[in-house]
Amino acid sequence: MSRRHRFAAFWAAVLVIMGLLLLAGGLMLAVAAVTLDMPWGTLTGQAVLERFLAAALLVISGVLTGAPFIVLGEMLRIFIEQRRIAERQRRLLARIARRLNDAAGRRPEGSSAADRLLQRRP
Repeated sequence: MSRRHRFAAFWAAVLVIMGLLLLAGGLMLAVAAVTLDMPWGTLTGQAVLERFLAAALLVISGVLTGAPFIVLGEMLRIFIEQRRIAERQRRLLARIARRLNDAAGRRPEGSSAADRLLQRRP
């Protein structure tokens, strides 16, 4: 990762970790809803159904709260990677254009159409 994108890469990792923690928190709360305060000695169908419905809702809420953070962090990583790839392609095209100009005996800087197309915009 380049120095320019270190800040964004850090926050992408934070978003992914936060999403995973929210997802894991939903799962842990679901397990706690099923196991804690369950009338194990006198189990009835209604008590089991209520506990498992609460657990299912907790798992769903963990997924629904954690997934957007994970997706946002991964999208940020993809954008950073796309910028890195585009910069490498620009440098490669500039190198190819310079070599073609040298082989043709043309002026090196800004004389060919490829150089004009590859100039960085402010």
